[in-house]
Amino acid sequence: MRQNSEKGFALVLSLVLLLVMSLMGGTLIVVASGDHRNNNTSDEYQQTFYVAETALIEGEKYIADNYLGHWISSRDDLVYDEKDDEYFDSGWRNRCELEGKELATCNQTEEEVNEIIALKSARLTKFNDYKDNLEFGEIAVEGAPITLARNDWGKGIMYNTVEIDEDDMSLCMQSFKNFKKTNPPIKIAYELPNNHPRLGDFWNIVGPLVTADHLIELNTPRLGFTTAEQARVLEQEREYLQRFKYTFFIQHVGFSTYQGGAQLLAVV
Repeated sequence: MRQNSEKGFALVLSLVLLLVMSLMGGTLIVVASGDHRNNNTSDEYQQTFYVAETALIEGEKYIADNYLGHWISSRDDLVYDEKDDEYFDSGWRNRCELEGKELATCNQTEEEVNEIIALKSARLTKFNDYKDNLEFGEIAVEGAPITLARNDWGKGIMYNTVEIDEDDMSLCMQSFKNFKKTNPPIKIAYELPNNHPRLGDFWNIVGPLVTADHLIELNTPRLGFTTAEQARVLEQEREYLQRFKYTFFIQHVGFSTYQGGAQLLAVV
């Protein structure tokens, strides 16, 4: 009777052990999958941080280049901006304001017209002379020299002159609380011909570094990557990095009137 009562015990024990091992294996798979997902998320956050840092650096470079003069590679990149000629109308505008007249009804005198024409013509002549005499220099980039020059003609301090409506706000702008109010409209500094915040491709900056010579895993002999495997790794890295874009805009740039108190300090 005792021998008969123990029949099937091994089968039950095996099933219990199989169940326990299955649960342990499933748990390990879930944990490993979660760790892998967390690592990927952490990599995404880290890469996003690098892209944001790149946008910040590009914005700082843009401000500096705008003050020193943007780099150009050809004289054809120099374009005469007629908007700057509006400065020559300031004399006429000031006279109308002093006389208490609206600009729509305040006509220019013949002398003012001739003076404005002469000033604009002189400025255009000066621009053409600058364009003809601009000197370019060669800079070696990856062994291939390129010709560049700074556009001193277009340099200067930036100002917040471009109004941005709510419909034109980028996702980057919408992430700032003070940009959610559009009355009065938000103003940013003029940056691109279409007056829109600059959009850049992160791959254009890091792309030249994504080569077999620069990736650590491809230069580790013990991993033994074949040529085909190296090409596949580089392609995967290229597809991953090409997903990242960056955008930046510039605000609160230019002169500002000091509003605080002050004391006069005389040094003799």
